[in-house]
Amino acid sequence: MTTPRVERLDGPLHDGRPLCPYPDALARMDALTARPRDADDVLLVAEHPPTITVGRKGGHALIHGRSLRGRDGTTRAVEVYDVARGGSLTYHGPGQLVIYPIVQLPALQGPIGRGPLGDLPRLVRELEAAMQASCAEFSLPTVVREGFSGVWIDDRTKLASIGLGVRNGWTFHGLALNVEPRLEAFELITPCALDGVRMTSMRRELERRGLPVPTYDAVREHLVAELGRRLRRAIA
Repeated sequence: MTTPRVERLDGPLHDGRPLCPYPDALARMDALTARPRDADDVLLVAEHPPTITVGRKGGHALIHGRSLRGRDGTTRAVEVYDVARGGSLTYHGPGQLVIYPIVQLPALQGPIGRGPLGDLPRLVRELEAAMQASCAEFSLPTVVREGFSGVWIDDRTKLASIGLGVRNGWTFHGLALNVEPRLEAFELITPCALDGVRMTSMRRELERRGLPVPTYDAVREHLVAELGRRLRRAIA
């Protein structure tokens, strides 16, 4: 069985972090999903500057602001993009780990790859399980909610989001795990168009419990490895 190769998407420094402009990630996904179906699977790993994305369910009316005040006191515009993934509103920003699995869905090992189209809901469950495993590695318990994608601390507190699309058998877009983002940035939107839901981070939840907080790099390395174990092709 073959595992996805990993590709890091970097860009200009923002508050000391190399961040990938969101259009660059879109262009890379477009290129990778245009390849033949026997091409390699790829995990695109990125951290973005402040960005709001709107999925196929829409949600522009639930955007409450389009600028953020930086730590240096300056106000910066937050770009908004309509994208071809499932779901509604999502915020991306520094400190959030974003991974786009560009994998040939029907060719994944069963049961994800059952049938000529594969099993997209099963893939979502596997992405959730991978993030839960990484959170557990750093002593943070999480839950999933029936009827709602993503990873949660409880029914009202969300830690990670998932939104996928499929094109020519290739999955694109993916998951966003809040490792240590500025949580006030999520006040720009109604997250996932769900009233009463607040976003949290691994840092906040671990600090509340008096537990050690891992580095962003440590979480990234663990989750990439976990996804590599789960998203294997059954057909080389």
